[in-house]
Amino acid sequence: MKKSYRAMFSLAAGASLVFAMSGYAAAGSGPGGAYDLERMVKEQQKQLDTQAGEIAELKEQLKALLGTTEKNKEALAAKVDKEEIENLKIDRMVSSGNKNVDVSLYGQINRAGLWADNGDSSNVYFVDNKFSTTRMGLDATVKATNDLTIGGKIEYEIISNISNQVNQFDQNIKGEFNHRHTFVYLKSEDLGKLSLGHTSTASDGTAEMDLSGTKVVSYSAINFFAGGQLWYDPDVSSSSAIEDSDTHIVEENREEDFNGLHIDQTVDNMDGLSRKDLVRYDSPSFGGFSLAGAAIEDGAFDAAARYQRKFGESTVAAALAWATPGDLAKWDNQYDGSISFLHGSGFNITLAGGQQDYDDKVKSDDPAYWYGKLGYRAGFFPQGESAFAIDYGRWKDFFQSGDEVDSVGVAFVQNITDWGTEFYLSYRWHSLDRDNADFDDINGVMAGARVKF
Repeated sequence: MKKSYRAMFSLAAGASLVFAMSGYAAAGSGPGGAYDLERMVKEQQKQLDTQAGEIAELKEQLKALLGTTEKNKEALAAKVDKEEIENLKIDRMVSSGNKNVDVSLYGQINRAGLWADNGDSSNVYFVDNKFSTTRMGLDATVKATNDLTIGGKIEYEIISNISNQVNQFDQNIKGEFNHRHTFVYLKSEDLGKLSLGHTSTASDGTAEMDLSGTKVVSYSAINFFAGGQLWYDPDVSSSSAIEDSDTHIVEENREEDFNGLHIDQTVDNMDGLSRKDLVRYDSPSFGGFSLAGAAIEDGAFDAAARYQRKFGESTVAAALAWATPGDLAKWDNQYDGSISFLHGSGFNITLAGGQQDYDDKVKSDDPAYWYGKLGYRAGFFPQGESAFAIDYGRWKDFFQSGDEVDSVGVAFVQNITDWGTEFYLSYRWHSLDRDNADFDDINGVMAGARVKF
């Protein structure tokens, strides 16, 4: 491009010189010849100056154009590099030694601040949220045939100061690295799924069907909120302290004044048999309906029926389960279930309940409970969905016959979709009614965040 400008400039100068010489020859030696020659030279010089200005302007435009092109190239290169990095993160950061096996890493961190008051004292604890603990896992799958998938899962939770154990006398619970899943499975769309290893029993999760959007901090397992808190009876505690006043009771021994009775011992959502070593079968889904059964360690067995289906913009999720624990527990049979309905408007309702059957020699009254929740989900903010819920439940005869626990909770959860984060705030009230006792109510507030990856 620069050579072209030089050629144009030389051509213009040559042409001007030719015209000047021609004019000089034509003028001869007449009286006006010298004057005409001078005028022509000035005009030619003016034209040359104009052309030089135009050429300079073109050079500046070319320079700007070339600069923009370079910026575009850099931007394009940066975009390509970013896409390559993103692809590496998705496909290469976690990979299998076998190219046919897909492996994915997943996990979450869920930490909160918990304030609790049992009538005797109040404290603030920094906890791992038991409703949905901090964890990490690996999923591996391989497509064996068009219908058969072979897979496995390894998952552990990494927790400290778990929210259902901290209390006035134990504010620092040692960190734990707990085993949740290590199992393999065969899955066929036509025949169902067969699992072998340590994982959820067939009845696990059947009391926790909940479409409210607030499960990160509120569902039927209310003991996860502040289950380690001790029930306080002022009359019993005061008399004990007076009797022992001469021995100078220290704070560490005052737990005896509470009879060592925790919320966790007086309520239970009877959610199946949790996770155990087992062999489990899940049937294919027929119109949203499926069955599951498991043979479990220590002679335990369970079975469950599940139903989940969308009707337009509304969704229904329900489950029923039976379990017999073998040597895992003292009760003989357990029945539990839950159902949740989410309307397209965002309003939702959830119900759960259960009962345990005991041998009369072990316990005279069979424990039972029911739980209900009303909620609303809405997109108030562009960053993500907001969820609100209020719940109430009653638990009877869990620690001893005649015990009756009532609990009310309010929860708010705000999703930030692009961050993979949920912020939450919840309040809960507990009350224990027992013959010949007068326990103070227990109140608590939990606020925190869960980040998923």
